[in-house]
Amino acid sequence: MFKRNWPIAQQRNLIDKKILGEIAACKLVEGFFILLGAASLVKFIDTPSEKFLIATVGFFAGRIFAAGMTEKFFARLSVKVQTIFRKKIHAQIFEREISSGELLTLTFDALRAIDDFFLKVAPSIISAIIFLPLFTICAAVTDLLTAAILLVTLPVAPLLLWLIGKATAEKNSRAWAELQRLNGDFREILSAITTLKMFDRLEAGAKKIREASQKSSAATLDVLKLAFVSSFALELITTLSIALVAVTLGLRLISGGVEFQAALFLLLLAPEFFLPVRKFGVAFHVMTAARLSLERLKKFLLSEIVDGSAEKILTPPTIVVDDVSFTYPKKFSPTLCNLSLTFAAGKVTALIGESGAGKSTLLKILAGLLKPDSGKIIPNSSLLIPNCTYSPQAPHLFAAPLKENFTMFDTLDDTELTKFLSMLNLSTLDLNAPQKLSRGQLQRLGVIRALLKDAPIVLLDEPTAGLDDVTEQKVLSLIKNFSTRKTIVIATHRAAVIEFADAIATLDP
Repeated sequence: MFKRNWPIAQQRNLIDKKILGEIAACKLVEGFFILLGAASLVKFIDTPSEKFLIATVGFFAGRIFAAGMTEKFFARLSVKVQTIFRKKIHAQIFEREISSGELLTLTFDALRAIDDFFLKVAPSIISAIIFLPLFTICAAVTDLLTAAILLVTLPVAPLLLWLIGKATAEKNSRAWAELQRLNGDFREILSAITTLKMFDRLEAGAKKIREASQKSSAATLDVLKLAFVSSFALELITTLSIALVAVTLGLRLISGGVEFQAALFLLLLAPEFFLPVRKFGVAFHVMTAARLSLERLKKFLLSEIVDGSAEKILTPPTIVVDDVSFTYPKKFSPTLCNLSLTFAAGKVTALIGESGAGKSTLLKILAGLLKPDSGKIIPNSSLLIPNCTYSPQAPHLFAAPLKENFTMFDTLDDTELTKFLSMLNLSTLDLNAPQKLSRGQLQRLGVIRALLKDAPIVLLDEPTAGLDDVTEQKVLSLIKNFSTRKTIVIATHRAAVIEFADAIATLDP
């Protein structure tokens, strides 16, 4: 049941096995701390002693620490999965017709549902997988009858969840559709607010938003009602199960069928045994929403799997810009107008032109960051995007140690990274802490990032602007070392770069 209801388990390539191992280890340690804490508490109650009290406090403190570490690892795993999905969605935005409502719902609500799954439901699933067998074995070693009662009452809760889940799925689909309609209507009204104001139609637009909001709220409320019912039912069933264990142990304790220490230990263990199942009731609608969100994400991304557009290019391609035009929003004159260029395969091409001619814009179009108004790129952008790397004029510096900033596209040992930094006069930087970099240092950071990514197409925007002649030659030497089997396009004004290039492409203003 747990594997089937765990939506992310279907996407094996999204799961970091190292993080899963850390989560399992933390949960196993937490389980042992629970058992040891219960045992030491029984010892303290039976024979009050300072050492038993200290041991009990220590074990329960260890449990809290292990639970906190587990939450931290789940948060890391959630960020990783969301980042992968966001990259896949962004890679396809310009390649298909998609309504604004659907796009907003996918990029925000669907991914938020998956984040909620990792933070609220997945910990309960892992707890059930690890705690239930562990606690059952301990209960069986202590008292077979109590272990049998726990095993007999346990399947009732999953069966109830399955029955409720069949009703929840339909209502969740309705809530998703209403939310998507609300997002689309809001986006449409917001984009046309100037026109509505001009023709005095703001009240009609507001009425449309109110109606869509009320329908979305009603659909969401239906889902929450079922979530409340499932939570109440699970709480009732698990409470009755724990009460059955307690009453049985009490009667057997009076008749002498079980020892006091064993009975108290099992009584402390019973709530912990049912705790993961009880938490399912609290987050059951989150689990259902996450499963439906994953199905919609898979449906949206299906064409990427079917047509193979994201496959790796094994040889550097010739890039053809065929009659491309582009105008920025709210601008009247086009930045690029009927542009046709060819960038030879496996060559370094210098893209030159006056300031404002559109060099940076063309690189962004090739990188998939902008979509041309007309014309086409050969190969098309669905093939270029996953196979190119782009370094802008001012590369972004992430709030992380510099070593991670340099090696974000690859893994290098310290010796290799030190060699690269030495080649570009960056060896004095402290790699183990975040730092502010000058513009020139940022440019060299972008070059190292772009070259280290295993991509056959490299796009560099003014990588040597503002550098002295010696440093510029070192940057060009590094590019030369990595230019084998790559199509490299460099937007530049520098004479040294133009002389270094194998070919020249000119943009007229």
